[in-house]
Amino acid sequence: MLISAVPFERSMEESSVGEYLTGEEVKKLIKRIQSGDNEAWESLYHNFERYVHDRAWNRLRKFDIPENRKKDIEEELYQAGWKGFLSCIHSYDPKKGEFLTYVTHYIDGEMSKEIDFVLNPMGLTERVKPDSGYAVLQMTRIPGSGISVEEAPDLGKYSAERRVLQIMEVLRLLTDEEHSLSKEELGRLLHLYRIGKYHNGTPLEKSNTLTSTIEDILAEVNPLEYTGENDGDYKVKYEGYKENRLKAKWNKEKGKKAADITGFSYVHTFDNAELDSLIQLICFSDMFSNQEKQRLVNKLVSTASVYYRTPFQNDEKPEDTLTELRFNPKAIQGRFSGRILQDNRQFAEKINLIQQAVKNLCQIRFKFNCYTAEHEMVPKSEYLHVLSPYHLVVYHDNYYCIGLKKEDKRIWHYRVDLMSDVEILTDGEGKAVPIDVCDFEGLPICNAYWDPEKYMAEHLYMAFDEPKEILIKIRNTDYTILHDWFGNHYEKTKQQCEAGYDIVKVRTSPYMMVHWAMQYAGAVEVMDEEIREEIRNEIKKLNEKY
Repeated sequence: MLISAVPFERSMEESSVGEYLTGEEVKKLIKRIQSGDNEAWESLYHNFERYVHDRAWNRLRKFDIPENRKKDIEEELYQAGWKGFLSCIHSYDPKKGEFLTYVTHYIDGEMSKEIDFVLNPMGLTERVKPDSGYAVLQMTRIPGSGISVEEAPDLGKYSAERRVLQIMEVLRLLTDEEHSLSKEELGRLLHLYRIGKYHNGTPLEKSNTLTSTIEDILAEVNPLEYTGENDGDYKVKYEGYKENRLKAKWNKEKGKKAADITGFSYVHTFDNAELDSLIQLICFSDMFSNQEKQRLVNKLVSTASVYYRTPFQNDEKPEDTLTELRFNPKAIQGRFSGRILQDNRQFAEKINLIQQAVKNLCQIRFKFNCYTAEHEMVPKSEYLHVLSPYHLVVYHDNYYCIGLKKEDKRIWHYRVDLMSDVEILTDGEGKAVPIDVCDFEGLPICNAYWDPEKYMAEHLYMAFDEPKEILIKIRNTDYTILHDWFGNHYEKTKQQCEAGYDIVKVRTSPYMMVHWAMQYAGAVEVMDEEIREEIRNEIKKLNEKY
């Protein structure tokens, strides 16, 4: 298949470049930009903005693209062009030549990769016909095959079973919620898929054979009839699936031509929005090392079509492989991203074991640890703590296990990363010991009404003491502080105070409120007299110390 293009006659010199800045002015701006001057970058950006747009449109004009797709593709090319522009800025050396020539090479290079992907998802080569100078897209070669369509030998036909699997694989790779294939396109890409994977240039099956195979696939993987409620049960969608066009085709009276079925798209395990969310969760999780993040993100991306790009796309390729990295784990960092793989696995194992104990309502036993000056974690003592675990929560980056200690009516909170030698407690017969319960207001055990966010708001810094209602004076522009620590669990009162301030009520730990109020001393004032006295005592101690 050839996609013809028209020649581009307008020269670079006739574009916007040079209308505003001379070559020397551009070089001076680049030097300032390389030193971190943002104003210089804005000037250069506005000077080249129209030029990058021109390169995108002129690149696009070379291909026969449907009008309804041109705008979106032009925007993608425009973004790709700026990516090349920025790469050029970082590496440009005036000794290497004029900036316009240099940057155009970078811009066109990134646009070429983008247009090649958009119009040619199977990775076939784009070439220029030497006799005309027109750009054409030649669907004749697949990277790694080393063989063209004309050269591919006829190695015989495929079985009906393999034909089904091959069609499903083409649909999985080259269709999704935003991209579909007609029956003709599906047949052509199936032929190219076979050449690329098997070096087999056997002529494609007859049209009615492919049609029959596709209809059999639809009948097998989809519901028998569309009801609206079963939309999520479809594995391959097509134009008219909601009107049951396939069923109508089967029921057509003999001798009458039935409406054709086309516009096929594979329904992936996760749609693009779900993939974005899952990948974001992995990227920002402290439970996985960089290596594990890379592996998990690549697994998720492998379930999508070739069109999917992660929110954290990284197009750099490692030197020792041609596999494109779809995620740069070092670009997304948490406090614990650098933990070694073994530590990370041990932490995940602890979480899983505690969750198992919570699910099965049984007690756990463990040692509690602290860190030394040598950055090593060691037990505070050889004492084995026994806990009836109720829940796991994450509070300001740390995981906590909430539970009841034996013969202690208080609820305790233990940081999971400081726990070691965790095991489910068993009796003399090897049976798991069931949890203890107590009469505790707000007891979180198996309580459908337990609100973990409210619980953590009431236990500031995961303190153990009994929470109480506390009044706080705060500037009416500083509510973000309260929301960061108490979520939605604070309430503005009607008490009067000076202009620009409000009196707000929270329910939380009085002991930890002392330290919290000192942390935000410039923004909040605690109104509770007992806590104010404790704050004064702490300030006095600090004054004596410093």
